[in-house]
Order: sequence, then structure tokens, then C-alpha cells
Amino acid sequence: MSNTPASRLKQIPAAIWVFTGAFLIQFLILYSIAETRYFPPDSDDMKFYNDWALRIGSGQWSDGKAFYGMPGFAYALAAIYSVTGGYSPEFSPFLLGQLNALFHALTSTFIFLIGRRIFGREKLAITASVVWLAMTPAQVFTAILMPTSWVICGYWGAAFFILRAVQSEQAPQRKTWLLVGLGMGLLAATVATILMMLPLMLLCIAVTSGRGEKRVPSILAALAGAFAVSSSFSAAFDFSGARLATALAAIGLVAAMWKFRAISARAALLLAGVYLATSPVWLHNRLVAKDNVFLSAHDGLNLYIGNNAESNGYTRIPSTMSSSQEGMLRDSELIPQKENGRAMPRSEISAYWKTKAHTFMREHPGAWLRLLWVKFENFWNVYQYDDLSILKLLRDEGAVPPGLRFGFIAALGLAGLPFCWARWKASRWVIGAVCLHIGSLMPVFITERYRLAAAPGLILLGVGGLAILWDRLRQSDWRAALLSIAALAGAAWFCTQSRVDVGWALDFYKAGIRATQTAAATKDKAALDRAQRNLETAYAYVAENADLVFAMGNLWMEKGDTPRAEACYRGAFALSIAANPERGHDGALTNLGIIATRREAWAEAERYFSESLRFDPADAKTWFFLAESRSKLGNRAGALEAIEKAHALRPGHPEIESLRAALQAP
Repeated sequence: MSNTPASRLKQIPAAIWVFTGAFLIQFLILYSIAETRYFPPDSDDMKFYNDWALRIGSGQWSDGKAFYGMPGFAYALAAIYSVTGGYSPEFSPFLLGQLNALFHALTSTFIFLIGRRIFGREKLAITASVVWLAMTPAQVFTAILMPTSWVICGYWGAAFFILRAVQSEQAPQRKTWLLVGLGMGLLAATVATILMMLPLMLLCIAVTSGRGEKRVPSILAALAGAFAVSSSFSAAFDFSGARLATALAAIGLVAAMWKFRAISARAALLLAGVYLATSPVWLHNRLVAKDNVFLSAHDGLNLYIGNNAESNGYTRIPSTMSSSQEGMLRDSELIPQKENGRAMPRSEISAYWKTKAHTFMREHPGAWLRLLWVKFENFWNVYQYDDLSILKLLRDEGAVPPGLRFGFIAALGLAGLPFCWARWKASRWVIGAVCLHIGSLMPVFITERYRLAAAPGLILLGVGGLAILWDRLRQSDWRAALLSIAALAGAAWFCTQSRVDVGWALDFYKAGIRATQTAAATKDKAALDRAQRNLETAYAYVAENADLVFAMGNLWMEKGDTPRAEACYRGAFALSIAANPERGHDGALTNLGIIATRREAWAEAERYFSESLRFDPADAKTWFFLAESRSKLGNRAGALEAIEKAHALRPGHPEIESLRAALQAP
């Protein structure tokens, strides 16, 4: 037998080549993105989770409250920083990008393995994995400090496990289901979307457990799957019918435990693994925080954002809240507590927002059903609603190569879905996984990184659909080929419908903010010009958003046009008061106060700072400015009172401590 290097290379499994190639490609893209100013985790969810991890690393394991965000990623980051010598701004994000690249490459490998099992043609499987590598959203969300690649890898790893189990002659052992449950539970603490695979897992158990034992009727398996899907969807929306569904499930489980003991045991082990792996989270919430929360208490807020009179199917923040990440989270806790006149545990805060969402659903059923359809359309649409705006920022920098968008993949996948269902039975498991993921988003909203988890399945369906079309053309089956072409045309039309009614252009707004911040730090005139173009584009979509007008004020301040900046701040405050008289734009008031200090109009500045603190009494910076203004007015007692508030909120801050020492001096 030949043992040449070439023959040894041929012995390496194709999946290894796919994984290696995928990792190298993503590593090169990561290197390009890491060179940009937008790579560090200094905004939005990236900053939120990175700051959380740093607090954990400094010994602040808990704030004594139920988690208000998925804790798995934050604690994983803290562990990674700990074993690598601590957080380094230059090294740590790049290290995490490499870890994400491994998950990304594994996803490509799972696509290849699933495709090979479905199509039986290795070239089609390789094509599907290559298409995944060419998707720009997948490349970008893998490179940054986010767990998107983790959950996508887990989701389609679970799909491959199911397909392998179904096609195997031997059912998976019982302990295997416990291990699968543990893996799903660990990922669920990071991104709960993975739990939407449970219905398919339970259906897989029902289908495979009869092998070598008493066979389960196929009708029972189908009913079990349908019931699992409907129960999951009902529980996701937290309908009153969810309790009835749970009661029926309990009755059915008792009956099944006796008649179908093999199925019951495996299902119990799967669910036990999920609960065991997530136990650090829910035990913390119940024992440390003494709050009845399973994973995170922010689910009520997400439900409300996705289901209210202002919702548009995307993450449109209600006008009563700040549109910034930190501001929205702060408002989501302050508003219900202010309305109830007392401090509230986070489970009650979540219940408050759920009640408001359910009230909208109940009182406006027609509007809610239309909203559900809008979300469904949004999922498939070519419009790229990126709540982090990182895609546009990196595209403006030229940091990512030209690639495929989700809408292109969605059109191909939607067109290929019925034909794959009819030709390859194994593809129905992929279709089920895609549909379950869509179902997980319907209760909330659609963003690019949320819907990205369905892309591997849509790629497989799209490649399969194109292969069927090619086969029909080769065989001169013109009628069938025309049917495929008509399906492609219909899907393309559906996926390219206009989404100009999205409310306001978040991409342009956030890109404008980031460019303004970059210009402030680097004095880069080109960045200021980009900021102006982006903010003016966003303003063309909607002129009545207070945060957008405030951002334009910051732009003019950076450009040195104080009169225009002042006009924007006044406009932002007026818009915020018009939307909610109890939630004026404190940032606009603070900046108006700063402008007044530059004119040495100390009394005017004091009024602005005092009014700002009425809306946000937890802003240490504004307390500092108020102390400075009072000091200039000769009100030493008032200045001391204000600086002590600033000190309590941000102890150790150099400017605060310096002014405090000066005011305390005899």
C-alpha cells in the first residue's frame, strides 16, 4: 500500500479539511476587523457583557439581584480573562475572536456533515459550507465580542446529532441524552434560543427509542412533536393557555411513563441535563437574589419591546425610554418602581412589562396579529437591521470583504424548502429547526444577529433547491423547472419588499454616534464628515426622535458650532417632554449646562444641571458640574452637598476627588 504524503492527505476526512479551511478564512477576516477602531468592545451589548465580566473578575460575583441579562457569556468571559492573565484591551478581544472562529468553523463543518447526510452528494455539502463562509453577517458577528457564533454552533450541532440519531440503526444510549441536555443547558445560560431545539430532541427520542424495543407508532411521534411545538410557542408568549398546556403535558407524561418507559426515561434525562446545567443561574436567582427567575429577568422587557403600540417588528425602543443600552435598562427598572412607589424585585419588574405586552395583545388583537405578520416578513427580508450597527461601521471602514446578505440566503432557502421536503426526508429535520428558530423570534423582535442562527438551515435548503432546479434542466423537465423558477421569483419578490417603515434608521444613527466619538478621540475630520452624513440620513427617516436630535447636537459641538448644538439640545429636550413629561432628556439638559459654563453663566448652568438631576439623580458627572457651578456662585454648602453626591456615586474619580478636596479645605 502506498504511504506517500499525497496518499496520507487523501486519508484525512473531508470534514477536517472543511473545518481547517473555515477557521483559516475566518482568522484572516478577524485580523482585518481587529485593525479597525470599532473592534474593541466599547459600545452596546459588547460593552455591557465585557463590563459585566470585568466586574466578576474584580470579585463582584453578584449584585444580589436576579440576573438582568444572560449570565453565561459574562461568566465565560471572566473565566477566559482569568486563565489568560487578566483582561488586556489589545489581546483579550482578539483571543475571543479566535475562539469564536473555532465555533464558526465547527458550524461550517456541521453544515457539511448535515448536507452530506441529506443530499448524499459531497459536492453539494461542500457548496453549502462555503456559502456559510461567504456570509458577511456571520463573519462580522463571529469576529466581535459576542456569543452569536456559540449558539449557532450549538444549534446546528444539535441538528446534526438529531439527524445522525434518526439515520442510525441503533438508538442513542440513555446517558447520551443526559450529556446532550447538559450541553444545551450550558448554552442556554448564554443564549436561550438553543432551548427551541428541545421539541425536535423530544421528537427524535420518540422516533428512535423504539429501535430494539417496543416500536412507537409514527402517529404518536407526530402528535408528540406537534404538542411540543405548540406548548413551546404558547409558553414563549406566556399565554394563560400555557398553564393548561403544562397540565395536559403532566397528564400525558404520567401516562407515557408507564406505556412508553424508554421514551420517558430518555426525555427525563434530557430535561434533567438542561436543568442541571442551568442550576447555577436559577439557584443564584432563587437563593441569593431570593427572586423567582429561571435564567434572566429581562424577558419581560423584550416581550414588551416586541409587543406594544409602537412596535415595528424590530428593536424599536418605546418613546418613554432612552434608546441607549444603558439608559433603556435603567428606565426599564425605574419606570415600574416609580409607578408602584416602591422598590421591586426583578421578577416583578419583568412581570410588569409582560402585563403591558399582554394588555396590548388582548386589547388590540387585530394590530397584534398584523405585527406578528410584520415580524415574519422582517425575518425573511433583505433589509439588514443590525442593532449593534457593527456591520455598517465595518463596511464603511472597508474591513470586510464583499459577501452574501441574509436576504439572499433567505430567498433561496424559502424557494427550495418545499422541493427539499418532497425529495429528501432528512431535510424535514432541518426545516423543523428553521421553523422553530423563527418561532422563537416571533414573541420578541427581529435583528440580524438573532435571525442569523437560521442561516445554516436556509443555506442547505437553498443549495438543495438549486440542485433540484439544475437536475430538472439537465433532464429537460421544463414544467418542473418552470415551477422551481417561479418559486425562486416569488421568494425573491417576498424577501425584497420595502421596509422603509422601520421607524428610524438605527444603522445610520449608531454609525453617526460612533463616528462622532471617534472624531472626538482622534480629531479626525473625515470621521466627523461620516458622522454628519449618517446622522442626517437618519434624520431624513424621522425628525422627531429626541436621542437622534441629541446626537446631532453632539456632532455640532464637536464641529465647534455651538449655536446649532444648543438648538439641537433644546429640541431634544422638547421632544422628550412631549413624548413623556416625566422623562425629560437629562443628557440634553446637562450639555446645555456645559454650554452655559463656557459663557460663565453660572446661574443658568445651575438651573440646567439641577433640572437634569431631577430626571436622572444617579449621574455623578452632572452632580460634579452642579457642584462646580454652585462653587462659582459662592454657594459653598450647596457645592459640598452636590460633590458628596458625586463622590458617593463614583468614589475615586480624579476630578471629583480634586474638587471635593478643594471644597473641604478651610
